[in-house]
Amino acid sequence: MRRGILLLSLLSCVAMPVAAQPGGNFNSAADPYFAALGLAGGYTSGVGLALRWPMLPQVMGGIAGGAWGSSDDLAWNLGFEAHYVLRQVRSTRIFFGPGVGLFSDDTDDKKNVNYSLGVGVEYLVRERLAFKADIGFTFLGNDDKVYPLPQVGIFYYF
Repeated sequence: MRRGILLLSLLSCVAMPVAAQPGGNFNSAADPYFAALGLAGGYTSGVGLALRWPMLPQVMGGIAGGAWGSSDDLAWNLGFEAHYVLRQVRSTRIFFGPGVGLFSDDTDDKKNVNYSLGVGVEYLVRERLAFKADIGFTFLGNDDKVYPLPQVGIFYYF
């Protein structure tokens, strides 16, 4: 009896191999991952709440935006992206496409429009949870220069 308890105690302390939870499949005909809601951040994607949806069979659209501050000092932004899917394998999408973002700061009554063209990847971390990261060559309207800037997002597909 003591040997059994000792053996069970030792086995419980040893790391057991656990099968990884399978991620989703973008290519599933039974579950098309139609649209997603989440958070995004970038100079052209917008910063705040985000929505992604398929515009055409190989094109995903995205809109994001947010507002912060008080009524006297309100800043806001709105961004739109279109991603042409280059490759889609099980839980990974590789894409490229344009984006445009409008940023406003009412304290100075300034509006800034940013444009980008970039490439990125979207990965299903869990069955419905996806992480998106891309890097775009971004023209900052207030700076008149082009910078390679990252954009990220986390989405829940339904």
